[in-house]
Amino acid sequence: MMAEIPQNMKFLLFGKGPRWHAKWALGLDCVGIVALILGIISAATNNALGLGAGNWLLLAIALWLWGLSAWFCAYFGAKEG
Repeated sequence: MMAEIPQNMKFLLFGKGPRWHAKWALGLDCVGIVALILGIISAATNNALGLGAGNWLLLAIALWLWGLSAWFCAYFGAKEG
């Protein structure tokens, strides 16, 4: 059984609220998909589109992880109420 999170600590854990985190998670995932598509195009054409193909892939992975952490904050923030 977990203890209730104190009200003054909820802001430090969940920031601006679950809805804000969910919107940012969706935005970061969309930007990550765009970075992934640019990386695939860059690799297929063998041409650097601003960044190399590997750099686009690393950027897509970083954005996906950042979006995943924002989604977890939104989920657990909504669960806490």
